[in-house]
Amino acid sequence: MKHKTTAGFWRRYAALTVEVQRLADKGYALMKVNSGHPSLHFKPVGQVWSARVGLYYRALALREGDTVTWFWIGHHSEYDKLLARR
Repeated sequence: MKHKTTAGFWRRYAALTVEVQRLADKGYALMKVNSGHPSLHFKPVGQVWSARVGLYYRALALREGDTVTWFWIGHHSEYDKLLARR
């Protein structure tokens, strides 16, 4: 699986605490090796794909074939609001 990111993803990533950034980095490293690892909770949610970043954060991506484009990362409460609008 190939992974890409958008500029918006990186803006949101930069706004996270260092601790959450480390969790995201750790999850990404695991995703590259085993996207099916249960701790990632990598799953489709409507038309997007979701991955867990610790207990309180999520990342969202669009998936086309074997390419995943990460476009959003943030707190679970924001994630819930974002998905409710989709």
